[in-house]
Amino acid sequence: MDMTDIAQHYHRTYGGEPEVVAHAPGRVNIIGEHVDYNDGLVLPFAVSQRIVVAAGRDDSGFVTVHSAPLDADARFAVGVATPTDPPAWENYVRGMVHGLRAEGVHLRGARLWIGGDLAPGSGMSSSAALCVSVGMAMARLGGVDVSRERLARIAQAAEHEFAGTPCGMMDQMAACFGRAGHALLLDCRDLSHEDVPCQPDGAQFLVIPSGVKHALADGAYERRVRACRKAVAEIAQTHPEVTALRDVSVDMLEAHRVRLDEESFKRARHVVTELARVADAVEALKDGDWWGIGRLLWQTQDSLRNDYEVSCGEIDELIDLLRRQDGVLGARMVGGGFGGIVLAIVQEARLEQVQKTIQSCYHTPHGLCERAFTVAPSAGAAVSDRP
Repeated sequence: MDMTDIAQHYHRTYGGEPEVVAHAPGRVNIIGEHVDYNDGLVLPFAVSQRIVVAAGRDDSGFVTVHSAPLDADARFAVGVATPTDPPAWENYVRGMVHGLRAEGVHLRGARLWIGGDLAPGSGMSSSAALCVSVGMAMARLGGVDVSRERLARIAQAAEHEFAGTPCGMMDQMAACFGRAGHALLLDCRDLSHEDVPCQPDGAQFLVIPSGVKHALADGAYERRVRACRKAVAEIAQTHPEVTALRDVSVDMLEAHRVRLDEESFKRARHVVTELARVADAVEALKDGDWWGIGRLLWQTQDSLRNDYEVSCGEIDELIDLLRRQDGVLGARMVGGGFGGIVLAIVQEARLEQVQKTIQSCYHTPHGLCERAFTVAPSAGAAVSDRP
């Protein structure tokens, strides 16, 4: 969408013109899965697909929201302090309004129109993109300068407190600090970060939706968090400097194997070896070694399946299919697990054939796979005044 289209949509919805337009991207994570809550390093990049928010002030005392992707509307008081019951999509917006008020963003009312080409449930963190874009738009309307890091923290709090999602900071930081042609090496312990050149030579990143939604409500995520903490507590008895798996080496973990139950050991082994793969991936990116990065993606997938046990039959089927395709340098599942998307690195000369093979050979439980699409490292969130 260009600015004229956005303004027209806003006008059709509210009968006026927006004062500001903000947008924030989704993300994919090249490598570094399930290490964020272990104080590790991750390597995501922002994608071109994004959420757009057009916004204007009013004096109603309410925030009125129209979501074009969901064809849904919401309205709540500007002093909102609680999420909806039962939970609803608008809780992301409620959480941002609540968090921004604590930063001094006080409005008598606002009208928001939400659009963009980042689909909800896409597996590329549309929720973080929504929170960040709403936050940028509302802060600009209120005339308050909120730093990008602070905005990312407010967005995380909105997901925790209003949406009930115990997420880390990777998605929000990628949305705020993404840079075209670069990945973001993010230290989840202190949120320090650096840009790493990421421009595949003769290859592209391909996203393949599995058609299977994440199924973490049964406590699978929390059980893995507890297993990691259990391993840390055991190792810290002899190594008090250890406060997270970030501090544990492969040799240290092996030395404590007999003191850990099998589940805790396997979960910890994934995290510790994954952190080593992140470091290797950064060096491979700097060297332009895309075959090396591909090998690391295969290794991560094996670890997620065998040690962290967050894969599923459909993901395994997709991965097996990709392993058999010429031109696929590497692939792995992305996200919390039990569904979602697969990220592959594919040689450009073979890209079309690989896409055709996926479309013809992979079927979700509900029918044909959603069409695979390419993504590229893109710019982070931005806001501008009246179109």
